[in-house]
Amino acid sequence: MNVTFDAPPMSAVGLLHFLSDVMSGPISSKHDGGLFGFTERHRLTLTTADGSRVEVGALAMGGDSQKGRWLLQLTGKGCSLVTDWPSLQELLEGFGAALSRVDLAVDFLDGEYTVDDAVDLYEDGAFINRGRNPEFDAQGAWNQNGKKGRTVYIGKLKNGKSLCVYEKGKQLNDLDSNWTRFEVRLGNRDRVIPLDVLTNPDRYFVGAYPALESLLEAAASEIPTIHTEAKTSIAHLLHHMSRCYGCLLYTSPSPRDRTR
Repeated sequence: MNVTFDAPPMSAVGLLHFLSDVMSGPISSKHDGGLFGFTERHRLTLTTADGSRVEVGALAMGGDSQKGRWLLQLTGKGCSLVTDWPSLQELLEGFGAALSRVDLAVDFLDGEYTVDDAVDLYEDGAFINRGRNPEFDAQGAWNQNGKKGRTVYIGKLKNGKSLCVYEKGKQLNDLDSNWTRFEVRLGNRDRVIPLDVLTNPDRYFVGAYPALESLLEAAASEIPTIHTEAKTSIAHLLHHMSRCYGCLLYTSPSPRDRTR
């Protein structure tokens, strides 16, 4: 999520305190160069209940070309850690903020819908709008028997709207995962993205491409991004440990070794 607004009636510290209240942990910042023409970028990091630190986005400001505007950017992980979207929406409305980019992701953790289903829907004309099928692009390992992930792009973000369907589990190096993500990407080219998208994402997910309406019933009720990513990362680690060090991991110690 990228959102811009005129310099608000609060300091950057005050905004960080507010974000800490509407997210699942305290937010800290670190100055780190510029971003998108803004001369100052402050990387935002959230400290979770278990003490781990997660980078969740950035706050940017400064620069003559920006005319006093600020930019708040929340990554996918950052969005997953927001616990009070209505309050965040209300604050941004008070700032007169404008969304420039929003991604709406629906996850199928067990492969209820797949990249292949997206291809079938496209070929069946389910994405035709005003008599035309949007552009289609397929990338990834389509001929490697599932050894690497595949991605389908329908439409183009430069035109303001696209759908990206990809094998999220394989992207995280879990080759046995069926986790597939359908992600609608909205930009502000020739359109205004309403802030209501923050609290009614399903409406805008389906509204982007009516073919997606039937998918929501099978989607995960929550998107456990952090936990699932951790699980797939551990699975990837164990796979390579067993491949490279299996003879050591699964060998019982000799009686002599036990006495040491």
